[in-house]
Amino acid sequence: MKTAAITTYGDPDVLTILDALIPEPGPSEALVAVVASTINPVDVKTRTPGTPQQVGRFPAVLGWDVAGIVITAPAGSGWTPGDRVIAMHPPQPDGAGSWQQYAAIPAAGLAPAPETVDLKTAATLPLAALTADQALTRLDLGDDEQLLVTGAAGAVGGIAVQLAAHAGIRAAGLVSRPEHESAVLGLGAASAHSNPVSAGEFDAIFDTAGVFDHPHLLREGGRLVTVSDDTIPDALEQRAGSAVHNYVQHDPRRLRELSILVDEGKLRLRVAEQYPLASIAQANRRAEAGGLLGKIVIAM
Repeated sequence: MKTAAITTYGDPDVLTILDALIPEPGPSEALVAVVASTINPVDVKTRTPGTPQQVGRFPAVLGWDVAGIVITAPAGSGWTPGDRVIAMHPPQPDGAGSWQQYAAIPAAGLAPAPETVDLKTAATLPLAALTADQALTRLDLGDDEQLLVTGAAGAVGGIAVQLAAHAGIRAAGLVSRPEHESAVLGLGAASAHSNPVSAGEFDAIFDTAGVFDHPHLLREGGRLVTVSDDTIPDALEQRAGSAVHNYVQHDPRRLRELSILVDEGKLRLRVAEQYPLASIAQANRRAEAGGLLGKIVIAM
C-alpha cells in the first residue's frame, strides 16, 4: 500500500510517498480500506519543528480522520466487510496514521459513516465535529447567553456554529476576512464579524483561531474555551470566569450521533479542496496558506 509519511520535521517537502505492508489487524481491530482523510492544523503542527506535537518515530504517517470501508472485523464487533465507517485515528506510536491506504483500527472506535454523503465528504466529520461538540459541552451555555465562535468559517468553527444553532444557542461568528461573513451566516450564525474591534461583547467564546489580542470580546466573568496551544494571556485570564484549553477525545458513540445529524440535514459538511495522496505536499502547502471554507480532503 501507499502511505504519506514525514521522515523528519520540516516544511511540506519532507512529506514522502512510501510503500508499506498492509497492516495485520489485532484481535480487537478492524482492517479498513481508507478512502479519504483530511488535513487538520494539528498535522501541520506535528510536521513543524519546535511545536508541542511530536512523533514517536520516523517515518511517521500523519492524519487524524479516516473514512473508509471495512475489509475484515472481529466476530461480534457489529461490523461486517463492506460497511462504510469513519473514525478519529491519530498518528500511532508505531508510525502508522491516517494518510495511508489501509489502517488497522480498534473496532470499538469506528462509527457508521453518514449515508447521505460520499466517503470523501464524510472524512471531514470526525476530528472537527468532535472538537466543536466537546468544546460547546464544556462551555455549557444557557438559553440567554451569547456565544462567539472565532475562525467560524473554518472546519471546526463552522461545525460549532451549526451545532450551536441546532441547540438553540445564539452564536456569532468572527472571521478573518469580510468575504467569509456570508458563509458563516449561511451556517446559522446570528451575526458575522470580520472586525473584532466592533464585534461586541459575549458571554462565552469558543476560540479556534486566536482572540487573545482582543480580550474585550469576552464579558467580565465570561467563559473561554480554546483549542489553540498558545498560552492564554494574563489579561484575558483575569477577565474570564474560566479560560481553558480543550483537547479533543475520541468518542465513537457521539460520533455516531453526529453522523446521524448529517443524515438528518442538521449538520452540513464542507470540502474546501480535494487532492490525491500523491499530491500530499501540495495539499499541505494549501492548508498552510489558510482562507479555506471547510476542509482539505486527501483521497487515497
